[in-house]
Amino acid sequence: MAAFDIHPLNRFAGSSAAIRRPKEIAYFSYDDDHQYHPDERSLRYYYPPRLDADLSRGFDTFKQLDDTADDHLDSLLKTIIALEGETGTKCEADIITWRGMMTKVRRSWIANSTQAGADHNQIMAAPYDNMGGNG
Repeated sequence: MAAFDIHPLNRFAGSSAAIRRPKEIAYFSYDDDHQYHPDERSLRYYYPPRLDADLSRGFDTFKQLDDTADDHLDSLLKTIIALEGETGTKCEADIITWRGMMTKVRRSWIANSTQAGADHNQIMAAPYDNMGGNG
């Protein structure tokens, strides 16, 4: 694994990019048939299960989606185009992504660094897992 040398520390002195808290700018959803919708109809929140939960509940009605085509980027672009059409202004942002992608990035970083991941969880309290949108 590649390492990033942080020394000498003075090379990081001076102005740096402002990092702001992420904010929701729009929503998009997929329905049960994986059809795109430019709204939050499938937004769901995580609720911890009861300890006596039946882990096989719903297994008989589960539908495996064909995930050979990853259309999240197309849906994200459709959503941005619709947002700009509604507001009449260009969407200004340094980074635009969907919640599922930020969750994957965060979790991959945690998987690569057990102690750093534990520290991150204590400090950040999973900010991207609570963002709006679907993905």
